[in-house]
This record gives sequence, C-alpha cells and structure tokens, in this order.
Amino acid sequence: MLISLNWLSDYVNVNLPVEKLGTVFMNIGLNLEEVHEAGDDLVLDLEVTSNRPDCLGHLGVARELAAATGEAFTLPAVGRSPVTGQTSELTSVAVESPDLCPRYTARVIRNVKVGPSPKWLTDRLEAVGLRTVNNIVDVTNYVLMEYSQPLHSFDYDKLAEHRIVVRPARAGETLVSIDNTTCKLDEHMLVIADAARSVAVAGVMGGLDSEVTDDTVNVLIESAQFDPLSIRRTSRKLQLMSESNYRFERGVDPVAVDTASLRACEMILELAGGELAGGVVDVWANPFKPLKVSLRCARCDALLGTRIRPAKQVAVLTGLGLSPVKKNGVIECTIPPYRADLSREADLIEEIARIYGYDKIPLGHSITHPIVAESLGRRTRRRVGELLAAAGFDEAITFAFVDNEEAELLAPGGVLNVDSTVRKSNNALRKTLLNSLLRSCKTNQDAGVAELSLFEIACVFSPCSGGPASEHTELGLVTSRNLRELRGTVEAMAERICPLSSMAVSPADAAGFAPGAAVKVSLDGEAIGALGVVDAKVLDYYGLTRPIAAAAIDFDKILTRADQQATYRPLPRYPAVTRDLSLIVDEAVTWQELAETIAAVDQPMRVGMDYVTCFRGKPIAKGRKSITLTLTYRSPNGTLRSEQVDEQVEVVVAAASKAFGAEVRA
Repeated sequence: MLISLNWLSDYVNVNLPVEKLGTVFMNIGLNLEEVHEAGDDLVLDLEVTSNRPDCLGHLGVARELAAATGEAFTLPAVGRSPVTGQTSELTSVAVESPDLCPRYTARVIRNVKVGPSPKWLTDRLEAVGLRTVNNIVDVTNYVLMEYSQPLHSFDYDKLAEHRIVVRPARAGETLVSIDNTTCKLDEHMLVIADAARSVAVAGVMGGLDSEVTDDTVNVLIESAQFDPLSIRRTSRKLQLMSESNYRFERGVDPVAVDTASLRACEMILELAGGELAGGVVDVWANPFKPLKVSLRCARCDALLGTRIRPAKQVAVLTGLGLSPVKKNGVIECTIPPYRADLSREADLIEEIARIYGYDKIPLGHSITHPIVAESLGRRTRRRVGELLAAAGFDEAITFAFVDNEEAELLAPGGVLNVDSTVRKSNNALRKTLLNSLLRSCKTNQDAGVAELSLFEIACVFSPCSGGPASEHTELGLVTSRNLRELRGTVEAMAERICPLSSMAVSPADAAGFAPGAAVKVSLDGEAIGALGVVDAKVLDYYGLTRPIAAAAIDFDKILTRADQQATYRPLPRYPAVTRDLSLIVDEAVTWQELAETIAAVDQPMRVGMDYVTCFRGKPIAKGRKSITLTLTYRSPNGTLRSEQVDEQVEVVVAAASKAFGAEVRA
C-alpha cells in the first residue's frame, strides 16, 4: 500500500523522521518496505495484511499512527454542502441479490463541468501510482485511497430510465469494460445494470458505455458493499484486476459506504461545480449492528506476562476507536465497522500488545518444555510413512472439501455439507481420501508426470441420521502401478505395523472400483477397507487417461493393533530348503482357498509359503489353471536332506488333491 506523507499529514501530525516512522509502523504490524520521493512528497510502501483492509486507505493508516504516537486523529469534514431537489426523485436502486450486495447507495450531481484536476490532486494520485483521468474520476479514486472505499461514477444520462439494478449477469451477456476488455459474463457474476443492459462488473470495473467523459453533464455516484468471495471469483475468471476489487475482496466498512459517497460528492462540487441532489438512495439489507467484546484486565496481563495498568489498556483501546468502558475490572469495547477482524477477547489483548509494544513484554529467565514419549498414533503414522516411502509412495496433503457429485462417486449415500454462506461450492466434506488423491493424479498428469504413487493419512467424514457426523482417520493410496504391487504394499504395511495379526482379502464389489477388480481387506477377520482398480467412469470424471489402482484403509482400526510386539526368535543356524510346486486345479479354485488348505497341513518344518504365478492355456485343459507356489522348509536341528523335504511336499500335494482334485504339473 503506497502512502503519501503529505496526504497522511492531513489527518495526523507526522513529526517523526522517516527512519523513526518506519520503526513505529513496523512495531504496529505495518512493515515499511520502501521509501521513495515524488516531487516534494515522500511515499511509503507499507505491507498490509489481508485482515486489515481498513489500512488500504490513508485514513486507516493515520488512525493507526495516531494510536501509536498519541497524536490527534482528524477525519475529513463532510455534510456541509447545499443540496437541490431529492435523489429519490432522480433515480432508484433495485438489488436482486442482497447476499452478494449487502449495501448499495446512489447520489446524483447535476450540471457538473468535466475537466482536468488541480495540481494538488494529480500530484497525490500520481504519488500513489494512479493515473489521472478527469476531475470526476480522479475524485472517486482520491476517496478510494482515502477511505479504502471504492466508488464509481456513471454518466447519469447514459443510464436507461436513470435507474440502477444490481443483479446476476445473464447467460451469454457481454460488457466492454473501461479498459476496452470484452467481458463474457455468466450467471455467477454480479453486475450493475440500468433498465436495459449491464453497465459495470460489480466491484471490479465499470463499463465503457456509461463512463464519464468530457461531454458528461450529470453523474451518478455509486458506493457499495459487495460479497468478497463473489468479487474474487469474478475478477479471477475475467482476469480483470483493479484497486476496487483488491479492496472489495478483503472487505469494506459498511458504514463508511455512505460517508465516502458524500465526501466524493462534496469534492466534486468543489472541483467541478454542479448541484447535489438531497438525500441518498440507500438499499441496505442488514444495517450494521456493532459487536461488543469484553476484556478482563487481569487476563490481559496473564496472557502477555506484563503489568499494564487498566487505565493504560483503556487508553490504547480508546486510541484505536473501540470506545472502551471499564467496570469492575472488565473493559467492554464496541467494535467499529472498520475492524471486522476483532471478535474475541484475545483479539483485544493483541491490540493492546501491538500498540503498547511487543518489545516491552518482559522475557522469562527460563523456558520449560516437558518431554513426553511419542504417542502410539504419532509413532504409527511415522512408521507407515517410512514404509510407504520405501515402497515408492509420495505423501500428499490435500483439501478436505469436494462437491456433492464427486463425493457420491466413491462413497454413495449422502454427504455432510458446510453452511453454503461459508462455502458456496465444493462444500461437501469428503467421505474418502480417494476423491482428493485422484484430483492430485489429474494435477500430476497435466504436469506431464506419467508414473506416480501417492498416499495420505487424514480424516474423512460421513453423515449420521439423527446424530453428529461420524469421523475417522483413513489411509488412502493411489498408484499408476499394477494392482498386485499395491496389494503387496498394503500387506507389507500390515505386517510391519501389526505383526501378530493376519491380513486377508476377499472378492467384493466396492463403489468407485471396476466390477470384478476389487477386494475387501480384513485384519483378523475385521473389515478394514477395500482396494482395487478404479472404475473407468470415475477416471473419466477426473479426466485421467491411465489406469489407477487405489486403496482406502480405516487407519483407526490399524491403530487398535499397532502396539503388538513380535516375539523374539533367534537367527536360524541351518539353511532353508525351497521347493517350487505347480498344481493344476479348477478355474474356480482361488489362491486363498489353496493357501488356507496347505496352511492347515501340520508341518512344523514349513516356515514359508509364497505365491509365484498362475498359468492358463495349453497343455492345461480348458477350465483348469496352474498355480505355482514356493514352499520353504527348515529344521532347527540340522540341515534337511532332499528326501525329507520331498516327503513334506508329498503331504501337501495329497491335501490339495483331496480338497480340490489338484494334480502336479509336470
């Protein structure tokens, strides 16, 4: 924010050298980035945080400086000009979307003489980076930089029926802005219109057809308040940026809307002549009601570690315009409309600390920090992350909100939405991490990343009928590698975290997964999630062109078993002997069934059984398949002889033959 020192001096006595002034601004949270000369003026470039839109104008900065230095703060005098007629007889305002335009005011000035602005005005505007146009437009820009309240001037005679309609744009509607940009509007954008057409993009930029020119005689002055989110979306979509939308996106003082309008009108009368119509057309959906916030004097000292006299606390809050009233150790403040960032006791305490001086808060001689053991949940998250990273997965941190249609893709059955006034779109809380991870896949795909594997551990939410929402922690995984590798990763994770538990999978259709390509994952017989190949329809929804395998695991259920400790076993003294065995079985026999049958054979020397591959085709008969597995044997008493292992394998073959009619493939 560029601040003219000459301009600032109109409202507060600035009797400090620039270096000292920069320190004062820094101490109250307005960092001085740069100072440069502009003729006989000095211009300060201040960094203003997004929660302080009041400091995007000279008055707000002057108010802060006055509070910090104890100097008097003087507001411009308004409301002294004569009027002719009534504004309500000359124009009308209809606001069709009060949620997007809480307040709209209009005033009319007739018989103005448009021309160049005086030197003092052009000097000040150019000092803060604004070009001059004519005395009418320059005044609206001056008041914008004074009050942080954007204004717009219309040529009154170019408005059809001389009236204003604030409405959503119509589909296919276009408008040429004052910078000659053709704007293609849609129903989600708010426009200012007359009786026939749109004449401005609300809060962003005016239209070329209704701008003030040298031929203008009568002007209508707009001063309004718009929904910040709506203005931001419109500005970004149209790629139009202006000083106006920069302020509307951060919020304006709803009360100063009218004051700034009157200030601009009186300056126009002074610089361009004319007759101001009396009164104002003011459409205000919900007039401002000040918030009252209380502060306990003792709590201020306790939180800051200071001893600031209650009288000093009151003085600081008074200087900030908070109208404090102290009673029985409690200070009640009336929050002014330009400080919407203050809503809690802690906010008031921060204001006191800021003005009193952070450098005056004493430092303690020692800082204590208790050392506690890493919690089970934290330790498990870390171990899972280490294992998945070793398996080639990158951790993602994604946004928790999706839209309703997207949420239903992978978890049908209703969604939990936040208040639409807080989030107007993408306001459904995700029921599975896979929605967010598939979005990340699309982002990577668009960036040219062909192969990727991602995981995330985060909360997901499900609505509950008649009660609060259900929330649990989920482990989500997506990969462009094949399903077998993903299953192996999940099995390795379960074995690492829950070494005494047994993981199993069984075929089961799951929402969002391709039919016949998904399984239910169980741990000790309890279902903990699903994994499979993502359905083609879901891939199309996200615009993904490559197959994706995914898994959604209930991480909370893994945590219940994460404290298991594997039993110590000494390293084996004798080598193991392995045998590859290929068994021909019917097509309907699954690996899980075969493995369970073999595992049921009592063989103390068998220490391992691993799946290798499955083969179909000649010379194996149709309807049959060959499953190859590896059996591992070891004796604690000595090296096994080949004959001993062969006997063990024969017992396994006999069990498989009895259960499934299995034959050994030659």
